[in-house]
Amino acid sequence: MLLFENKEQKLINTLKFIGSPFKKFVSTGEIKEDVGLVHSRQDFLQNIANIIERNENFILPIIGEVGQGKTHLYWALKHELYKYNIVYISLETVYKKFYYNTYAEFIENLGEKSEERVEPLRNMTKRLCHEWDAGERKFGFFQIADIEKVKNQAYKKWSRKFEDKGALMDVITAITAHQCDPYKKIEAERWLIGDLMDVRDLSRLNLKHDLRKRNIAFTMLKVLIENLKKESVLFIDDFERIISIRNPVYDTTEEIEEIEEVFDPRWFGNKQTPENYSSEKVLDKILELHKIRGLRIIITLKSIDYLEDFKRKIENKNRKLLLMMKKPLIMSDFVEEDMFQFYKNYLDLFFASVKYKDYSKHFSTSFFPLNMDVLKYIFKEAKGNPREVIKYFIKIFNEIITSNEELEVILAKYQ
Repeated sequence: MLLFENKEQKLINTLKFIGSPFKKFVSTGEIKEDVGLVHSRQDFLQNIANIIERNENFILPIIGEVGQGKTHLYWALKHELYKYNIVYISLETVYKKFYYNTYAEFIENLGEKSEERVEPLRNMTKRLCHEWDAGERKFGFFQIADIEKVKNQAYKKWSRKFEDKGALMDVITAITAHQCDPYKKIEAERWLIGDLMDVRDLSRLNLKHDLRKRNIAFTMLKVLIENLKKESVLFIDDFERIISIRNPVYDTTEEIEEIEEVFDPRWFGNKQTPENYSSEKVLDKILELHKIRGLRIIITLKSIDYLEDFKRKIENKNRKLLLMMKKPLIMSDFVEEDMFQFYKNYLDLFFASVKYKDYSKHFSTSFFPLNMDVLKYIFKEAKGNPREVIKYFIKIFNEIITSNEELEVILAKYQ
């Protein structure tokens, strides 16, 4: 018995040295989550996976109150559907220059390292140029294709798929330069990954704009999604924030057409405020994504009321788009067993990550340093809300680590 008590004290001392396992209670799209979904949500996850695998070009609303784990669901989907390119965006970070920033998120999602991100792009441009008959080459010191012929072939094949012909021609010019002109390959690759480019670099490519230009960014986003080997899912978190987007402050480098969106004469005709107009333009851009073949869109919202408001806005703009809308899926709170499972899974991962092997050896069937009574108390007080549960875990573990009181005294406050 004394030996086991020593093991318990060693674990407490370890926590005091390395810190709490529970350091944050908000999941984000940027920080990877390795803790899987609890048992009661596995069916929920499978329903989403089935919809993704059986359908194309849809909008799937997921309804969940604050703290129910909507963002954590994104990471579970990435683990479950690893064959898909599942991209997370938050409207707060992409609403200014929506298409450009969304494209940047897609590029970022292609790999953890820069080389991993550009490799799928290189494969795509190589495959496209081959389809455009770039195999016919002029022979000399370098094997250079007849680029104008390739560009014309590409435009002939794609012109019906794209509304903005000028933007399409710019994208084709960059792709063909990347694959067919060794002297311009570096600049073309920078353009394709969305780097900001100066006038000199653009002139070498015979282009006037980089991907900050709205129509070019949308066209390139469409080309990327429709021609990557992986099918794409766009996960838009906290979609209701679109109604709280305020009048943005644009850079002096913004295009005139973007500035005109801020000072639009229609405000004076229909009494629309700059704030409302800004959010309407973001919504228009999101709905425009339906023109991208194969793009699946998941949106998360706090309530059905927000969803109904969104549907009314769609109906006013284009009723046909309502056909893309799937029946919403409703997230539920934790049941008690979910919280026990989450707690154990979290500690297992934490102690494994810090290579503390004694935890799995001695505490695999234990809730130590907490106990069953404390966990039941937390569940009752948090009312099953995952975020509130984690807040309690953070509070208690911080007390355990920083307090000089005995563990039994600390836990007595939560029973």
